Amino acid sequence: MFSQEYFRLARSNPMRRGHITAEEKAEIERLTRAGVRQSEIARRLGITAPSVSKVQRQMGLPTKLVWPEEKIVELFKLGWGGYKISKHLKVPANQVYKIAHKHGLNNGWKQTPKENDERFIEALKRGENYAKRLAIKYGVAFCRANQLAHQILETPQFRPGLSKPPLSSNFPQRHHPRGGLSQ
Repeated sequence: MFSQEYFRLARSNPMRRGHITAEEKAEIERLTRAGVRQSEIARRLGITAPSVSKVQRQMGLPTKLVWPEEKIVELFKLGWGGYKISKHLKVPANQVYKIAHKHGLNNGWKQTPKENDERFIEALKRGENYAKRLAIKYGVAFCRANQLAHQILETPQFRPGLSKPPLSSNFPQRHHPRGGLSQ
């Protein structure tokens, strides 16, 4: 059924073996319970990640890491930032924020009041300053300010840096009173 070439390759390549030993299975179980990633387990044992996953399923172990949700919530409530929690617990930042969102935690940040957005938009239409400076002045989050600037000024991209006139774009701004083609 198998050729001599297959067995020669299997012996020369440790990642290509026919079976997992009992010792390796015990090590997979120990490392999985310790919260080690599949790729790391595979690297340590010299086997493939799908082989690790297969053994984990056979043993009834979780194939995905279980994040310490209670610890993450506790640290958020103590005032830690998401990135700091991520580094401290060695959990991906997106998973930390996903858990925080699930529990309704925003670490003290509140949504921008409507009147701040409205004042920001009026200043933006007047071309008062750069979007980032206006965001600070009117207490609007930077991402929200950028989103509003693109939406209000109808431009896909602004020129980078502060050396250009405020809110200038590489693209024509047809519907804005300060620039564009329709004046």
